[in-house]
Amino acid sequence: MRDAKGFSLIEVLLATAIIAVAFLAIASMFPTAYQNVDWGGEQTTAAALAEQRLEWLMNQSYTSAPLTAGTTTENLNGNYLGYTRTTTIQDDTPMIGVKDVRVTVVMPTGRNVQLVTVIAQ
Repeated sequence: MRDAKGFSLIEVLLATAIIAVAFLAIASMFPTAYQNVDWGGEQTTAAALAEQRLEWLMNQSYTSAPLTAGTTTENLNGNYLGYTRTTTIQDDTPMIGVKDVRVTVVMPTGRNVQLVTVIAQ
């Protein structure tokens, strides 16, 4: 029986232990991956909410009430519960006849996305 080919019990146990350690290392990455996917989804939603507000403002008349200088804050609800959207408008910035418009959306995690544009007369 000395000529028999194959693996000994010790070799099989050692290989199993190495594979188990590798699987544990891979499994430990799953929570981080899920968190990154969740953050990416929040960031995409925040960017879409900011873009939505900018598009709406760019379609307003230059002298309309929504484009009055100042800051407005909206606490969103429904599907966007926990998101806060702040719009800041400055007249004659960076030059006369131009409005600086900044929309900042704060996500439920506290991180934020800010989009900036200018609207001319």
